[in-house]
Amino acid sequence: MNKLVLSTVLAVSGSLAMVGCTQASAVSESQTTAATKMQHGMHGQHHKGGPMGKRGGGYGYQQLNLTAEQQAQMQALREAQKQKHQANRQQHQAQMQQLHAQTQALINSPTLNTTSLNNLAEQQAAFSKQRFIERVQTQHAMAQILTDEQKAQLQKMREERQAKFKSKMAQRADNANASAK
Repeated sequence: MNKLVLSTVLAVSGSLAMVGCTQASAVSESQTTAATKMQHGMHGQHHKGGPMGKRGGGYGYQQLNLTAEQQAQMQALREAQKQKHQANRQQHQAQMQQLHAQTQALINSPTLNTTSLNNLAEQQAAFSKQRFIERVQTQHAMAQILTDEQKAQLQKMREERQAKFKSKMAQRADNANASAK
């Protein structure tokens, strides 16, 4: 029982740490990006070659030769999602801060309250579930804009990217095993 509780606490605190690091990283990246733009004289210009690529989103859409109409539809979806996220941002941040504070209080308490721990785990799971649902709904809406040929091309690109990722992970594992010997 103690191992289960401990592993749950570690999982929850690990998830919170990842969220905190992600938010800190996002703040750091935005500050770095702003400083870089100032140094390079790109005031007010947007960098089009970043992780979201040139017009079309971050799921490989930029390589699909979208029509002007498709690009406009994708842009409208992204803008709607952006506005939705901005509207909910403060609420999500407050929820995560509260969850983090409750987790820290639980970790620092002299005894572990399993009921509180389970409640925190359920809150974290609900938050993750909502993010997952929103992401899949957005991807589905974007996929509905594509032609059958574009969908097939996108699927092929995703499979290639996944194979490349698996290859990298296998190579890292081999390198780690070789260095451990």
